[in-house]
Amino acid sequence: MVLTLQPLRVNLSSFRNGVYSPSLNLIPKESTDLPKCEVDFVWVIPEPYPEKTVVVIGECKDQGRDNMTGGTQGTIDATDIEHLRRVADALPRKRFSTYIVLAKLCPFTADEIALAKTLNDRYRRRAILLTERELEPYHFYERTKLEFKDIQDYASRPEDLANNTAMMYFKE
Repeated sequence: MVLTLQPLRVNLSSFRNGVYSPSLNLIPKESTDLPKCEVDFVWVIPEPYPEKTVVVIGECKDQGRDNMTGGTQGTIDATDIEHLRRVADALPRKRFSTYIVLAKLCPFTADEIALAKTLNDRYRRRAILLTERELEPYHFYERTKLEFKDIQDYASRPEDLANNTAMMYFKE
């Protein structure tokens, strides 16, 4: 998680004005239809009116390793995606711009990319995918821009990261 928060703090200028909290167990009010779940971090970036407050929620995974029960650790699964989606959707769109960071220290699988793509819709890009390729250099896209020429290589806002993710992973 620290390997994700530090580059976000360095690269995204608006993150300097925000506040974050790592490792949260979210417990909804009894009257809501939201799941109990854990998120690896939440970063809230206040914006002056009429702009929307930016909320970034994140799920971080390591390189993964086979586990004794035959499953794989370090994989983002449908449950992770659904929990993140429901948390993000619970925030009113009139007041908040929400983004969902999925960070891994290895490449995303085709299944993970397909799941992440479902976080976006026709009018909203909110999925941000980061791997060790983006997290290790000082600037996120220092290495990535060599492979993807059309991305914004000095992304400084969450929407820039979401747009780059769409160009890198979700092109039709």
